[in-house]
Amino acid sequence: MNFDPVSDRRNFITVKNPDYFKQQEEEQYATQMHSFSADIQAEIDKLFWCNVLIFQFPLWWFGLPGILKGWVDRVFAMGIIYGGGRFYDNGVLQGRKAMLSLTTGGPETMYSPTGLNGDINNILFPINHGIFRFVGFDVLPPFVAYAVARRDEEQ
Repeated sequence: MNFDPVSDRRNFITVKNPDYFKQQEEEQYATQMHSFSADIQAEIDKLFWCNVLIFQFPLWWFGLPGILKGWVDRVFAMGIIYGGGRFYDNGVLQGRKAMLSLTTGGPETMYSPTGLNGDINNILFPINHGIFRFVGFDVLPPFVAYAVARRDEEQ
């Protein structure tokens, strides 16, 4: 897609406060004015269209890769995707499902409750709960492919 992960005034075609950029204030204004940039509006439309959202990515420094995190930062906009008491069970995207499908560099034993990296469910909690669940998604169990770069063709 060549999605630009940098969040700034280019997210909007209107300006609420030209003197000081406050992202959430501009998001709320763009929601009222229907004035998100075309690339952001297209992604918001996809969120409202989908029944199931799947993030497929390599686990990167215990989180989302930068471009995917930038996608969340730009597309999960206050006013249209959350805010005003619309979160968790009252979330805008309630009734839809979301799921993580990811790869890791290390083996499964490194992501167990006693593993060197810690429990994979704890690592994924900020994404599953703080992103997906926060905006109302029902979160499905993740699919994790461990140590893919260390697998042979048969595995």
